[in-house]
Amino acid sequence: MPSKVFFQVAAIALIGGGALTLLINVFLTPALPHNVSFATTAASIIFLWRQSASALAAALLLIGCVGLYLRQAERAGYFGVLAFTLALVGTALALGIEWREVFDVHDFARRAPDTLNALDAQKGLSLSNIGALIAISTFVLGWILLAIATLRTRAANRIAAWLVIAGFLVTPLLRPVLPAVWGAAVGNAILGSGLAWLGYDIFPEVGAANK
Repeated sequence: MPSKVFFQVAAIALIGGGALTLLINVFLTPALPHNVSFATTAASIIFLWRQSASALAAALLLIGCVGLYLRQAERAGYFGVLAFTLALVGTALALGIEWREVFDVHDFARRAPDTLNALDAQKGLSLSNIGALIAISTFVLGWILLAIATLRTRAANRIAAWLVIAGFLVTPLLRPVLPAVWGAAVGNAILGSGLAWLGYDIFPEVGAANK
């Protein structure tokens, strides 16, 4: 069984990943340049800050999902194993996407903006778009299933798990309803709150007190 220290680290990582998810989408995403080319956005310092923070959030969630699963592993069964595997792989892929945007896309936008805009303007799905779609889909599905596994095993606060599910589901619904990027901001604020709450609830002392 993992040590108490590991669960503390995993809980803090999950809290940090959730908090960063909330802060990124409430403060940094709305500050991105709008009504400009993709290369102009990607070359901006706000884009660099946002993607760097997103990469850090993904790295923290990668650690946090391990702690969340181990908290329920004995009761989660095969469903829990599947959920954890998808969440782990999806988060790792998401980290790779964010890492690429920090070190490749931002640099590409500064050095060859016309080429980046031409690639962005191409119709149809490119290999890059397919790769990102696979990463995002696996991340979303994995975390929804892991939240469902948490509900089934009662390993952490049920409201927190429902917030994670709601955050993923309402984000695409709010985009056409709220102006500009605020739909995504609200949805991700719900998601980030749920993730941070799960982290707080699996912290050893807190979890023991709630049992």
